[in-house]
Amino acid sequence: MDTCSICTRTVYVIEKVEANGRIYHKTCFKCKDEGCRLTLANFHYHSGDLFCPKHVPKLNAIVVPRSTTKA
Repeated sequence: MDTCSICTRTVYVIEKVEANGRIYHKTCFKCKDEGCRLTLANFHYHSGDLFCPKHVPKLNAIVVPRSTTKA
């Protein structure tokens, strides 16, 4: 039997969602921030957590200074 990555209880085939190599109950497959249900078409996986498109953490840009030395 498979176990849910969120609640660690047994997941039966009828309630199984598999995403990013992990297994979830349909009811556990929800946004970490808002708790809204996710689908395979709209979920985002970031740092081990699930998010909806509205709440997925934004990536910060890294500014790389230009080199002033000439080769």
